[in-house]
Amino acid sequence: MSTKTPFELRADLLKQAQDLLESQYDAQIDFATKAFFALVKEGTATVENFKQFTPKFPTSEDVLKQAKEFYAFVNQK
Repeated sequence: MSTKTPFELRADLLKQAQDLLESQYDAQIDFATKAFFALVKEGTATVENFKQFTPKFPTSEDVLKQAKEFYAFVNQK
């Protein structure tokens, strides 16, 4: 049985959501970098290509949305 308070449980969900989104961002940045350097090798790379491949960093709203999805899953019966 859990001895965590509701506040601690919500904090854990926020942390898990943030970790997940940052992990996804890191994977997308890795992909974008590899794709951009492939274009550099071909000699066709432009700044616009890099902007096209680069993902946006997760915002606070993104983290809250993900945490709410986790919370909804936990509350399912």
